[in-house]
Amino acid sequence: MAISKRLLGLGASAAIIFAACGPGGTASQAPATQNATEVPSTEAPSQAATKPVACVAFDTGGLGDKGFNDLAKKGLEDAGTAGFTTHFSEAQGATDYANNIQTLIDQGCQAIVTVGFLQSQATADAAAANPTIAFAQVDTAWNKCGPDFTCGNADDTPQPANFTGLDYQVDQAAMLAGYLGAGWSKSGKIGTYGGLAFPGVTRFMDGLYAGIQYYNQQKNASVKLFGWDGSLKDPTTTGAFVGGSGGNDTWGDPAKGEQLAKTLHDQGVDVVHPVAGATGNGSIKAAQEGGYWAIGVDTDQYISIGPPTNAALLTSAQKAIDVSVLDFFNQVAGGYIGGTDYSGTIANNGVLLAPYHDYDSKFSADLKSEVDALKAKLADGSVTVCSFLGRGC
Repeated sequence: MAISKRLLGLGASAAIIFAACGPGGTASQAPATQNATEVPSTEAPSQAATKPVACVAFDTGGLGDKGFNDLAKKGLEDAGTAGFTTHFSEAQGATDYANNIQTLIDQGCQAIVTVGFLQSQATADAAAANPTIAFAQVDTAWNKCGPDFTCGNADDTPQPANFTGLDYQVDQAAMLAGYLGAGWSKSGKIGTYGGLAFPGVTRFMDGLYAGIQYYNQQKNASVKLFGWDGSLKDPTTTGAFVGGSGGNDTWGDPAKGEQLAKTLHDQGVDVVHPVAGATGNGSIKAAQEGGYWAIGVDTDQYISIGPPTNAALLTSAQKAIDVSVLDFFNQVAGGYIGGTDYSGTIANNGVLLAPYHDYDSKFSADLKSEVDALKAKLADGSVTVCSFLGRGC
C-alpha cells in the first residue's frame, strides 16, 4: 500500500485536521521513560542498521484499549518483526504529549507515529522543530488551505515536508455496517453515541446514519437512528456524547457505556454502535447480557474483545491502522520523509467491514449480497456517504 497523494482539507488546529476515534482502555499507564522499549530485530544487524528507528507515541488510554492504540501497536510490532528497532511511549494525560515525543527523539527515533486527535499541537510542533525526522499521525490529514478552508490566501499552511497524515474514511465502512444493522434489527431502532464530537468519532455516526437511510430508500423502510441526526447541518448540536475531559472519564468508563446502552435499549433500540473506546466496550457487554446486538469500531472487536461479550457483535467498522503504520515505516526506510497524506478507503482496503463471525449463517443471503453491492458502489463512487447528510458533500 503506497502512501496516497490524496490530500484532505477538513479542518485545522495547527493546520491539522484530526479524526480520532478517541483514546480508550483501562490499562495502567506509566511515563514515557518507563514505557519506552525496544523490540529485538529478527534480521541480521547489517540489515537492521539500514532501517530507521521506528517509534509510536500512544494516546491516553494507552495499550489494552482493544482499539486504535492497540492497532498502532500491532503496526509497531510488525515493524520490529521486519527488522526495525522500535520504541514507544504512552501518555497518562495531555500534558505528557510533548515530553513523550521528545523522549522518543532523544532515543534516536527517525520515524515517529503519534496516535490520536489530541496530540495535534505536540506533533505539529515536533515536526517543525525536527525537520529531518519523519512524523506521521493516526486519524489526521493536513489542511493546506488554513482555518478558513479557502486555498490561495494569506492563511494557507503548506504541509511540512516531514509530516504524513494517516486518515481513514471510516464513514464508508460504517455505512456498510448501518445497512447491515438496519436489515437485521427486529425493532427497527438503532442507537449510537460518541465519546466527544471529533471528526473521527462523528464519521462513524455519519456512516451509520447514511447506511440506515440507504436501506430505507432501497427497501421503502423506516428504520430509525437514535443518538445522531445526520439530516442536520450540524448534528453535534443534538448528538449523544459521553463528554468529559477527554481522558478516561470519556474513553475508559465501561460502566458508563453499560448505562448508555441500557438507556438506548429502554427506548426500543436493539442494535447499538458505540464510538467511545473502552467506554463503548461496556455497551457491547450490556448488549450481550441483555440479548440485543452491537456494531464495533476501529478493529474487529469480535476478536479483540473475545467471548462471551463478542457474541453480541454483528460486525465492526474497521480502520487498517496497523497496515498504514507499518507502511509508513517502510516508506521512510525507502527514503520518504513526508509531505503527503494517506487516505484509507473502501477502494484501497484502508477501511473495511469486519467478518460476520457468529452471524454469517444467520444473515440472509440477500442481505449479505446487498451489503456487497453497496461496498462496490462506495468503491466506485456511485454511492457516497455525504449525499445522505444534511450538510451535503
